[in-house]
Amino acid sequence: MTDLEVKNVTVRYKNKIGISKASFEANDGEIIGFIGPDGAGKSSLMHAIAGVIKFEGEITYKGYTYYSPKEAEKVKQHIGLMPQGIGLVLYPLLTVKEHLEFFTAIRNLKKNDEYWEYRERLLKMAGLYQFQDRQAGHLSGGMQQKLSLICTLIHKPKLLILDEPTTGVDPLSRKELWEIVDEIRKKEGIIALISTGYMQEAEKMDKVFLFEDGQIIAKGTAKELEDSVKDYTYVETDCKSLGVEECFSFNKRTYSLKPLNIPHAEPDLESVFFVHALKKLKHIPEITVEERETEIEIPEIVMEAKGLTKRFGDFVADDHIDMVLKKGEILGLLGANGAGKTTFIKMLLGLYPIDEGELWLLGRKIESYKDRLELKSKIGYVSQKFALYKDMTVRENLIYFANMHKIPTAKALKRINKLAGGLGFKEYMNYLPIELPLGINQRFSVAAAILHEPVVLFLDEPTSGVDAVARAQLWKLLHQLKQKWGISILITTHYMSEAEYCDRVVVLKQGKKIVDDTPQNLHQKFLDAKSFEDIFIRFYEEESLTKT
Repeated sequence: MTDLEVKNVTVRYKNKIGISKASFEANDGEIIGFIGPDGAGKSSLMHAIAGVIKFEGEITYKGYTYYSPKEAEKVKQHIGLMPQGIGLVLYPLLTVKEHLEFFTAIRNLKKNDEYWEYRERLLKMAGLYQFQDRQAGHLSGGMQQKLSLICTLIHKPKLLILDEPTTGVDPLSRKELWEIVDEIRKKEGIIALISTGYMQEAEKMDKVFLFEDGQIIAKGTAKELEDSVKDYTYVETDCKSLGVEECFSFNKRTYSLKPLNIPHAEPDLESVFFVHALKKLKHIPEITVEERETEIEIPEIVMEAKGLTKRFGDFVADDHIDMVLKKGEILGLLGANGAGKTTFIKMLLGLYPIDEGELWLLGRKIESYKDRLELKSKIGYVSQKFALYKDMTVRENLIYFANMHKIPTAKALKRINKLAGGLGFKEYMNYLPIELPLGINQRFSVAAAILHEPVVLFLDEPTSGVDAVARAQLWKLLHQLKQKWGISILITTHYMSEAEYCDRVVVLKQGKKIVDDTPQNLHQKFLDAKSFEDIFIRFYEEESLTKT
């Protein structure tokens, strides 16, 4: 008999469908992975299984079938749900020990020898045993997630539901979180349902379900899913030169529904999303940027930070950061949530005052508000989650940003039309941002940031939560801006794999710079590393060892 069976589950939010007719089975001892972008339906399905939201369809766990949150009450003692968001279930002023006491009390657990032995084992697995008197608010993001996980595990759930537990967490903590789940799965024989936006985590899962637009689009083991698109995956080539429309190239691979007379390449899990998009759309529009209208002289060093420091009370968000951004360079600023990436960009933009250190932008030392005002026309900025006006259409937003930069109306309208066509959002010009997919908002946010033809572009986590195709299109756009405009780009991300697309990467950990090098040099230093994730784990481990 199957331990968990989900049949035709649909979740609705008024007129919007969160997940549509999802079905799958799972058995004790299995790790089931839900992979997909934000808004794909992963959380909706998890919350339905946990019995915390209304749903249509039926869910059967250990022979008991429930059709509503009320009927799910009978199985909730066996369920452990950890919702999405770093430290979301924690209280900043409670210590690690007090959290475990609190979750023990609300679960009405008996404190016998078995309980104390299990609790100690959880603390040691999480590396929190020596931090039991530390308040949650003073833990790093990775430590907060590990505390959230052991609080979810304290009552020994048999059905563990973790909604993006590793998103925004540093690579080492991410690895440790997986080790905890794997050990508990083996020793306790639980079912673990885990959602993630990190494709490389699929290899740790027994079964993988790929989500897109509120549907499960593919399922199987990671290997089975990759094998399913082998026939469509080739070494990278120019689709235009082949004269094939049902074709898309990105990251050393070309995908085509029609057979090509070139060698095949090994697909990865992201390849499944590209092939699915081709089958669905037949054609993925290419992003194009025309040459800039205005010629401008750009200095060889566009930005230089010397000992840049930012404090919030006793907390040091950025600790004496040295960094250089060169002409025509894409610099990736990588790190977990809370590493200091956004704070650093906000100091560059003057949104936060600099507490210590020097900042030079476009050959000028920044000493006053007047210095920043004079450089405003040369800088573009895309903020986290895209700062767009929700009650204005795409067209109205772009006209507003053009007016802010005092671009004459006729010239502004001409540029807006060119960008809308080149970046593939022309058909959405009369829509409100809230009506559009994240990937479309991402592209028109970039259009708003480059309307005035800046020479430097700062982007704060623009790829967070967007689908694989939208992420690929953004990176292709940034490389075109670099090549055609000679623009310098500083982009922050918590996806370590995106280091591959940068000319140079800087990695921050808890406000300190721990890496500053080119991807090529990093590969040479760690020849046995399978991915950038592995490389950065080494740096995190080495940096942790120097502290102890």
